[in-house]
Amino acid sequence: MHKIFLIEKKMITTLVVSLIILNLVSLYFIIDFYSFGEVSAYLPDWEIKRCGPTRTLLVFFIASMFNLLFTSITLMSRLLDK
Repeated sequence: MHKIFLIEKKMITTLVVSLIILNLVSLYFIIDFYSFGEVSAYLPDWEIKRCGPTRTLLVFFIASMFNLLFTSITLMSRLLDK
């Protein structure tokens, strides 16, 4: 029974670390996308649709930061619980 708990603890720690890495990669792309002033899309009727991505990116940035905060706290609490 103890062996199952040990495997489960290692698996959860691995998943949390991979989630942190995934969030760091998404933060890199969010920050890189901030350099664009506007995004243009070509519609089927030959019109051009332009929009600024800053509001949407701000929401994604805040969500990623909170996700990193809570996953880091979870990982630290699991590692310090030993």
